[in-house]
Amino acid sequence: PDGLWRVRDARTAQQYRMNVGTIIESTKVKVRLARRNRTKPGAVLPAGGRVLGEIEEDFAETLTVGDTFLFAGEILRFEGLHEDEALVTRGAPGTDPAIPSYAGSKFPLSTFLAARVRALIADPFEWDRLPAQVADYLVQQRRRSVLPGPRDLLVETFPRANRHYLACFPFEGRLAHQTLGMLLTRRLERAGMRPLGFAANDYGLAIFGTRDLSERIGREPGFLGRLFAQDMLGDDLEEWLDESAMMKRTFRQCAVIAGLIERRHPGLRKTGRQVTISTDLIYDVLRKHQPSHLLLRAARQDAATGLLDVARLGMMLARIQGRIIHKALDRVSPLAVNVMLEIGRERVYGEGADEILAEAEAALLDEALA
Repeated sequence: PDGLWRVRDARTAQQYRMNVGTIIESTKVKVRLARRNRTKPGAVLPAGGRVLGEIEEDFAETLTVGDTFLFAGEILRFEGLHEDEALVTRGAPGTDPAIPSYAGSKFPLSTFLAARVRALIADPFEWDRLPAQVADYLVQQRRRSVLPGPRDLLVETFPRANRHYLACFPFEGRLAHQTLGMLLTRRLERAGMRPLGFAANDYGLAIFGTRDLSERIGREPGFLGRLFAQDMLGDDLEEWLDESAMMKRTFRQCAVIAGLIERRHPGLRKTGRQVTISTDLIYDVLRKHQPSHLLLRAARQDAATGLLDVARLGMMLARIQGRIIHKALDRVSPLAVNVMLEIGRERVYGEGADEILAEAEAALLDEALA
């Protein structure tokens, strides 16, 4: 009567309180060993095996049956998702398993710190302020390759283990580098270079594939300029967002925060897969019939700022135009060791953890400094 909406009963108020909030935790699924079905070769039974740990649902959804990934110090074969569990089996062959990724590791360098790091690396007179080992490392990089200026982008290409690598060092943070890697692999695929994947950290990016990038860059002087052109944040970004599952995952978060989807009920809780199915249906309907819907706009803005760091990537692309330095090498450089260690990297808990990582680092350093 007074023009205000009121909660109609205590149950509705309870339901609201159980679901209200703006912090969306990453949904996790248990990694459970599955038993093989003896009556049906190749089939597995959901029950029986022990739980090895947990992975984020976003990573599990990227796997298909038969894929392998490194977890708990061993290579596991993905057998499928069952409710809130990822079923796996041991003894999986393969030398290139996927590495679980976790959203908690996405805290990037600040723009000011990144600029300071680039300036420090580019100025040898500042190196005496660094630890002796770090200064020597930079000397070795300058001797075997080059060091970029504060506004330059160093791109190195080199072969290793029957693959061809492109490593670049924007120093713009993990989120911007991951987005750059996704967009660059699309462009390399269109150029016929057959990229297989990429790895990124806060300092650089490494893309690996089957075609010799050094030869292509030498044959086409403008190839690198076109590869890192600013227009990749136009149609390439829009097409990639439309094709990827990232927008649907971001929309899921917006829908939960807005109260469109309720995850908790008294005595019950929807699984991550149930929420995903509901929000995916709504997302597809809104895109088709109301593409300007508020939640779609919010999802795109969240993806651009929180998951992609598009603004920072745009500033980097503007900064490096005409300032790309290419160095064709016959082996990995000292500066590239850091990002190359991200390929196949997994935290292994136990006595062998330090030894496994030390062996991988030692092998790359021996190759870079030989």
